[in-house]
Amino acid sequence: MRSLAIFLLAFLPAVITAQHRYNAALLDTLEQMSAGNSPARHFARLYHRAIEATNVYAKTQSEEIRQFIFGFEASFAPGFFQSERNFVGGKPQLPCWQAYYSDTGLNTLQYQFMGMNAHINGDMWLALKERHSYDSIKKYRGSLIRFQRALNVFFDSMYTASAGYKKIRMLHTLSLGTDRIVGKKIILHWRKRQVRMALLYYSDPEKCRRKQRRLENKMDRWNRFALRWIK
Repeated sequence: MRSLAIFLLAFLPAVITAQHRYNAALLDTLEQMSAGNSPARHFARLYHRAIEATNVYAKTQSEEIRQFIFGFEASFAPGFFQSERNFVGGKPQLPCWQAYYSDTGLNTLQYQFMGMNAHINGDMWLALKERHSYDSIKKYRGSLIRFQRALNVFFDSMYTASAGYKKIRMLHTLSLGTDRIVGKKIILHWRKRQVRMALLYYSDPEKCRRKQRRLENKMDRWNRFALRWIK
């Protein structure tokens, strides 16, 4: 019994530490980007907090669901990492990231919003179909959508911070605070559509291509909204 107690005292701290190091490589990369000078630093700080929210959510799920979430995240984050490498190296950007890097003088909230637009609205379905089969996406899509609960808490903190921007503060006032609810629903809508597009990639590739073209137009409108109103 004494030997068992000694073993547990020695072993458990390592287990707890490991649990807190979910997505450790991604977090380390995002920290490095956050400390850099490229426009990517603004979204990297936001993304770091999103990964932490992912980890909190993952701890409440089964091992099978955790593996799906972390597998997806491992193929999702590189889309953003590649966008920064393209910027630094002067290489062409994918359409979804062009607006983000087109102006180096935007404010932090504009970069964060446009980063979410590019990554959630543009990269998510690509990462899903790259990493998972049709059956796998269909099986776990409920878990992906339920993750919205963690993102809602994350969105609330962004909403509070946005009060420092004059035009956004005016939208808060004019909408009587309902823009907070609308904002959460928009993010949820983006994520649900991305899951549907990933499934369409397998079931109806031509329809998926048509939706992608329409989506690029919608993303452009959201970017124009950010440039006009997030000030």
